[in-house]
Amino acid sequence: MFFVLATSTACAEWEQNEVEVNSVYEVGPEVVHVTKEITFTNKDANTRYWQGFYSSLNYPLFQDHSNLSSYDDSSEVRLKRAENGGNYYMFAFNENVWYGDSYTFTLEYDVQTDPIYATFTIGEQSDSGNVKLIVPDNYEACLADVSYAKENLNDRVVYTFGNESFQEFPLRIDCVKTVDRVVASEVISLGGRNVNISVEYRKGNDEWAQEVLDKTVTYLPLLEDVWGVPFPGNSDLIIRESSVAETKGYHGFNYGNGTISLLHSAGDRVLIHELSHSWTHACNFEQLWMHEGYANLYTFLVLKQINPKKALAMKSELEEDYDKKEQHFAQALDGWSIPDEYSTSGSEMIGYGYSKSFVFVSDIYEKVGFERMQIANRKLLASGNVDTSDHISIIESISGKDFDQMYSNFV
Repeated sequence: MFFVLATSTACAEWEQNEVEVNSVYEVGPEVVHVTKEITFTNKDANTRYWQGFYSSLNYPLFQDHSNLSSYDDSSEVRLKRAENGGNYYMFAFNENVWYGDSYTFTLEYDVQTDPIYATFTIGEQSDSGNVKLIVPDNYEACLADVSYAKENLNDRVVYTFGNESFQEFPLRIDCVKTVDRVVASEVISLGGRNVNISVEYRKGNDEWAQEVLDKTVTYLPLLEDVWGVPFPGNSDLIIRESSVAETKGYHGFNYGNGTISLLHSAGDRVLIHELSHSWTHACNFEQLWMHEGYANLYTFLVLKQINPKKALAMKSELEEDYDKKEQHFAQALDGWSIPDEYSTSGSEMIGYGYSKSFVFVSDIYEKVGFERMQIANRKLLASGNVDTSDHISIIESISGKDFDQMYSNFV
């Protein structure tokens, strides 16, 4: 008789064994409580005829957690974090699991969340089982990219998923507590006229709202300077603190009607990008690459003034992403589009278009130069409608250079 120790994570090396996991994620005030019932079944033919047994299981926990405990029907189950610093724990069974036998234990832990926003991921590694998500009625839940069953109870909603939904892509869960909305506003002078900036936010997030308002008041004049065009948007600009459902899965969304939806977690780069779309919408660009390429270029130029380190990191990130994906996708920008709602399965292609359009517009900017690019921007804005042929015509007339080859390479 010899001792066999399971040293792989569930469903990794020991494919002949089976791991069933049934999980419950319960959203509560400032915490998500997670309970996992794990059943390990020894189907390893090498241990049949009493030649060996399993006495532990390595199981991954990918996110920050607290209050971790594990137990079976009789007592506590000892656990130890991976010695190599990995994201898994070793759970020591309270009995030997011989060939054909099963062992069931439970683990529980908490995931700390914001008082208003419960954002976490569900990622399961198992051969079978299901996941239940319990959301109180006073929260709005945003779920995408996966099918589920939904049950409405007295004070909560229960969503049930099959574990296969999470094997390839972890699912991000965004739950937002229902609270009253309030408004912070300020009037600033842009292009010789008064523009009222309003930030609509959830009560209790006053500090966030004031920070967004202050930054918007700072960024808009900087955008005017780099675009070389006065702010072309409405005299009333509304920035609304939004859920993932309202931003269609993206970090921010400019509707083109004077309203911007912004995630509470969105940083400076997202805010500047969405403000930049006030100019791209005014240009009536027909192609998505123009909207996103220009928005990212002018986000970079503003960041360059306020935080050069962040600007350089942004540029490097987008250029490296383009270099990495170009050989795989190699799609012309005129054919690039993004779904109305962000999808995890399409994230690589979405990111590729953003990075490629930035590289292309940045190359144009470098070849045309700052001042002539501003002249081109004014012509683009005055055109009323801009397709690819209009774009190349204006860029070539302003710069006096031939861009045919460059456009054919990218567009």
